[in-house]
Amino acid sequence: MHIIDYIILISYFLGVVVLAGFFGKSQKSLKDFLMGGGTIPWWAAAFAGIATVTSAISYIGAVGLGFSSDFSFLQYRLAMPIAIGVICIIIIPFFFNLKLYSIYEYLEKRFNLTVRLLGSGLFILFKSCFLAIGIYAPAIIISVLSGVDIIWVVLLTGLLTTAYTLIGGMKAVIWTDVPQLIIMLGGIFVIIAVALNGIDGGLDKVIDIAHEYGKFNFFNFSTSFTDTYTVLGGIIGGVFLIISQFGTDQAEMQRFLTVNSLKKANYAFIASVLVATLIGFLIFFEGAVLFAFYQQRNRVDIESNQVFIRFVIDELPTGFRGFLIAALFAAAMSTISSVLNSLTTVFVSDFYTRFKQREANVKLARTVTLIIGVFSTVLACLGGLLGNILEAATTIINFFGGALVGVFLLGMLSRKAGPKGALTGFVVGFALVLYVAGFTDISYMWYSAFGGITTCLVGYTVSALLGERLDEDQLKLVYRIKKSSLDQM
Repeated sequence: MHIIDYIILISYFLGVVVLAGFFGKSQKSLKDFLMGGGTIPWWAAAFAGIATVTSAISYIGAVGLGFSSDFSFLQYRLAMPIAIGVICIIIIPFFFNLKLYSIYEYLEKRFNLTVRLLGSGLFILFKSCFLAIGIYAPAIIISVLSGVDIIWVVLLTGLLTTAYTLIGGMKAVIWTDVPQLIIMLGGIFVIIAVALNGIDGGLDKVIDIAHEYGKFNFFNFSTSFTDTYTVLGGIIGGVFLIISQFGTDQAEMQRFLTVNSLKKANYAFIASVLVATLIGFLIFFEGAVLFAFYQQRNRVDIESNQVFIRFVIDELPTGFRGFLIAALFAAAMSTISSVLNSLTTVFVSDFYTRFKQREANVKLARTVTLIIGVFSTVLACLGGLLGNILEAATTIINFFGGALVGVFLLGMLSRKAGPKGALTGFVVGFALVLYVAGFTDISYMWYSAFGGITTCLVGYTVSALLGERLDEDQLKLVYRIKKSSLDQM
């Protein structure tokens, strides 16, 4: 890289650190550190939500899939209308009106402590694995560009992001996400523009080549469970995947709970999911453009995780490389910081505060952030064992998310489900996903649907067979929150 590229990259890092330090001064209470004091504008929360899901995993993995495959991965976006309705009408009102730090606290209020700890424990395991991929993703490119061993790049990415997250808390996470998202989008358009300029025939030729090689293929109406991406799997599995991503994931939901009204929380969520969808299609289109670029050069045998790297190294002029690396770090750091803050929130609320029976403080929250950040950074050093990182990350979401979605919906939709039924459903739902993943060829896009539906059905059936009844506090919770939710819609 040229000295100009290094100057751009260092300027980006300094900007992030200064911003984090600025917000670090305002972390007076745990609410400030974990929830931004409840004063975040809805549009900033939306930007943060978009930046969290539009990670370096998407930046590299989606480009690779668009290059090596087609648009069929995105069929799960057909489930958006259903998922948006469930999250806006049912899930966000429940969480917003309860004023919780951790959304998993709801599981104890609705069922019992065991269900809460299973939910929060599963989330911590799930997000630690996801975070490791998020740290590893940009290291692939930075290592190739800089010549530095990938392990050192992983350590730099993970520890630097951990540092600014523990300094600035939620406000630093959200207000660094805003410029980071802008930088990310700029990077996508730079790649597309430079690639189009190098293609004989420009955009028209890209469309011709994409049609010839099936790059824009989207619908697959197969009813086979073993076909990886289908319309049926996209709609049914996609409902649970999107709810898992946005509705029962502390990292996302925490963004939407930082605003000061339910209506604004819904605005932030809807804006996040719609814009994230548009960006997803844009990044896949970027992959198709790069395919056309390399097809004209007879170099379409590039490995999917490497195509982005090759283009940045070989084709971008001085200055643009530094900008693209900054964009890549922005994509990674926005996700890492958000997930770190949510993991800290869950641990502090569901374990420390719950068992110590006293309020935690900012110092403890920062210590927990540091420990989790170091652990996930070390775990990221094993990232070379993965395949395409977007598919690996989506598999993890589907693997862990279904049972969590199921147990939340069971509590919110059923007035009869009790703790024994919920616990049984949770365990059976997750066990089924383990079996399906380990012993069948069923597509991973179905994992969350199988886990969620099984959890609900088994939980409700066991509760009915045992004749479980809600106690007075649980009944009040169901009716009070539902009434309050309807009043505010």
